[in-house]
Formats: sequence, structure tokens, C-alpha cells
Amino acid sequence: MVQFLYGPQAAEYIKDGDSIALLGNGGAVLEPRMVYRCIEERFLATGSPRDLSLSHSTGIGDKAVEGMSRFAHEGMVKRVIGGHWGWSPRMQQLAAEGKIQAYNLPLGVIVSQYREIAAKRPGLITKTGLGTYADPRIDGGR
Repeated sequence: MVQFLYGPQAAEYIKDGDSIALLGNGGAVLEPRMVYRCIEERFLATGSPRDLSLSHSTGIGDKAVEGMSRFAHEGMVKRVIGGHWGWSPRMQQLAAEGKIQAYNLPLGVIVSQYREIAAKRPGLITKTGLGTYADPRIDGGR
């Protein structure tokens, strides 16, 4: 039997230090906004979950309060690995100020890595990004 969780229930599953893959498609389209809002509300009320590691392949948000902006609070996020940061000026600011570890990697590589994880395969080897800012020998996406 399929079980459904609502925003507050889903938010309770997230613990301090967890890693979360966020989904959406920019402009606050196809985003689980209620879940993101409930996670934010829980953090603001209790201080937990904190020190999260977030990953996202596409831009998530509306350039104001939705999407990644729901997580853009000091202490809530430790690290963000993203494929597009344009929809969250608040998260960009935390990154620019050095308040979070921030990485920008090729969108397709992140999506392909999700596929590998879902298939329980050991990882992804790709030449994409070599010789660019994403190359570990250059900036490693920082």
C-alpha cells in the first residue's frame, strides 16, 4: 500500500547533518514548496535540522522566498552542490560571504550522478568539465 507524507511529516525525517537532493525546475515550478517551507519553519522554530548538505541540478526558486531561499539561513546549510544558482540570490549571498561551502557543477553531471545512485552503481566517470572551472585541478567548481 502506498503511503503519503505531508509537509510537516516529511520535515521530521530530516536530521542534523543530513544530505538532501532537491528537485524542481526554476521559477518555483514543479517544486515541493510545502515540504521546503515546513523544513524551513522547523529550523526557524527549533534550530534543527542544521548543517545540511544540499544538492540540486537545476535552478530552484523564484528569486525571492521559494526554493533554495527556504534553506538560506546561517547554520541551516553547511554545503550546497548545484548546477544552477540563479534562482536563489539569498543562497548566492551566503556562498559569496563564505558562510557555506558552495560548488557549481555541470547540471548534466549532477543528473547523471543521481541516476547512478538510484541504480546502486558505484559512481560516474566523465570528461565533462575537464579544463573548466569544474575541473578539480583548477577550481573544482568552487
